[in-house]
Amino acid sequence: MPTEDATPLVHVDGVVKRYGSLVAVDGVSFTVGGEIVGVLGSNGAGKSTLLKMVVGLLRPDEGRLRIAGHDVRVEPAEARRRVGYLPEDLELYERLTAREFLRFVAGVKGAVPDDAAIEAGLDHFGILEKADHLIKEFSLGMKKKTGLLAALTGRPSVLVLDEPLNALDALSMRLVERRLESFRDGGGAVLVSSHVMAFVERLCSRVIILRDGRTAVEGTPAELRAATGLDDGPFDDVFFRYALDRRVGQP
Repeated sequence: MPTEDATPLVHVDGVVKRYGSLVAVDGVSFTVGGEIVGVLGSNGAGKSTLLKMVVGLLRPDEGRLRIAGHDVRVEPAEARRRVGYLPEDLELYERLTAREFLRFVAGVKGAVPDDAAIEAGLDHFGILEKADHLIKEFSLGMKKKTGLLAALTGRPSVLVLDEPLNALDALSMRLVERRLESFRDGGGAVLVSSHVMAFVERLCSRVIILRDGRTAVEGTPAELRAATGLDDGPFDDVFFRYALDRRVGQP
């Protein structure tokens, strides 16, 4: 958890995003320090819109967002240099090899390609032997892991991950967990949106659950379990209580 006198790596203050009469994100505020925080919600709750504003892909209609002290609207280049982003709808340069792509991403981020780090990352995720194959030949899971390595390229201080576990098998999920824990232990901040609640409960120090674009609740997984009285069973049940305002099976 961030200390009170520390500058948060992510500062979201009263952010609003409208699409015509639809308010997709409605006055959301939170801060993130060197920790892993889950941003959860049912489909249409505003998660992806919020994350896109954090990384500067969408402009908020109201409120402020800062990355490591840099205002996303006022200093977009400085803010983006400090963020690694993995979108849910991942698109890679599929006519490059994985090795070429990661070197390319480093250059785009203004960093000198670190070949040793690239090798280590590819090896960590079990795709080193495919490093010189075109990405178009990769499975969806291999593309997802390559996208995560791209997000980690350039020594970001913040990772923003939208559904990073899609298409991954159990072993790959665990490897992602270990990599995110290592990033956090090095002082980085992670914002992650995922529908895999066991992963969220195990990894996140806090969760923020959105409903209809607003923060329904924020707290540690243990605090949310205690508040709902759902001490046993899957964390999905706690999520449903806040995200849908009902128990599973009730109208």
